[in-house]
Amino acid sequence: MHYTELKVLFEDKHLLAVNKPAGIVVEDSHHKFTLETLALEYVKSKDQWPWKCFIGVPHRIDRPVTGAVLFAKKRSVLKLLVEQFKHRELKKIYYAIVEKRPAQDEDELIHWHRKNDELRKAELFDDEREGTNRARLKYKVIAENAKGVLLEVQLITGKFHQIRAQLAKSGCPIVGDDTYGGTKVYKPTTIALHARSLQLRHPVTGEQVYIEAPVPDDELWQSFATAINETVKA
Repeated sequence: MHYTELKVLFEDKHLLAVNKPAGIVVEDSHHKFTLETLALEYVKSKDQWPWKCFIGVPHRIDRPVTGAVLFAKKRSVLKLLVEQFKHRELKKIYYAIVEKRPAQDEDELIHWHRKNDELRKAELFDDEREGTNRARLKYKVIAENAKGVLLEVQLITGKFHQIRAQLAKSGCPIVGDDTYGGTKVYKPTTIALHARSLQLRHPVTGEQVYIEAPVPDDELWQSFATAINETVKA
């Protein structure tokens, strides 16, 4: 992938938001090719003084996940964004296509979360244990067809593999996510989880910013196109 292929969702002199494709990491010191490096090349290509350009990463989404990723274009802005994410001042909405309809059409899931570094997986418990932190999300069913069930997920806390693990724990693994028990085949290095939107207070101007990422243009997601368009209108 080349930086010219980045799908820019929002940009000003302080912020850059792009629609991340599946299969690429956002940030990783062990990888030379990341979404961060592509974003930096993009801003360098437009700047009169490219050697002065900066890209900072205030949040991440998983390699097999698609959707909205926000970057800071200044170190001072990065610091402010990190504080917003830390204090949960942003509204983060995801779409997930799961294999099974949840028991409730709308619910809040609360678990105690711990990252297993050895297995590179999240562990969830119904009660607090050593090394765990509270994980919360809200979901609602949007539509259902033969390919799966479309959920809108509001991520309240931001833990490692949280949405994937919590939905699987509730008996509804995400399509393509064999790491957490998914059995339906999707695409290589891809799961049916999409970071749909971010709503935040602009760290410099103070204005409300709404960033929305179109879902992937493939057969699975387009089978829910009508329902997705209706949620946009609502």
